[in-house]
Amino acid sequence: MTVPSHPIRRRDRELSEAEAWLLLEAGEWGVLATVDEQGWPYAVPVNHAVVDGDLIIHCATQGHKLDNLAFTPKVSYCVVTQAETLPLELATRYASAVVFGHAEMVPDDHEKRRLLRALGLRFAKEHAEMVDREIEKDLFRTTVLRIRIERITGKARR
Repeated sequence: MTVPSHPIRRRDRELSEAEAWLLLEAGEWGVLATVDEQGWPYAVPVNHAVVDGDLIIHCATQGHKLDNLAFTPKVSYCVVTQAETLPLELATRYASAVVFGHAEMVPDDHEKRRLLRALGLRFAKEHAEMVDREIEKDLFRTTVLRIRIERITGKARR
């Protein structure tokens, strides 16, 4: 099923797909949005890595987001960078990217290690040994989610 496309209202602030990808890769964290069986949205801040064109996040082996993903794997993820309020203009300078896709749990331990390592090294590249040690210690209680990105959009006020 194709992700619906809504035209951006402020075309003068629309970013190219390439710019949106750069923002996604640069952002340190974002907000993952899921929905439950009764239609209630749930949005939670998480950090991420982009690996092989997919968005990678991790979480515990149980919880609200996993319950929602069992209902539907459809997700949205939003990253905001360069946020600066402009009080005298009653406005904000920002750049953002929004991703739409399907999330899946990564079941294979070898692949989980690889993706967790990419995520860990993104934030602690000078501490590879520590990243590997933590992965081995916590792998059994960690779920790795791979979000297959189907659509990405970007918008900025610079």
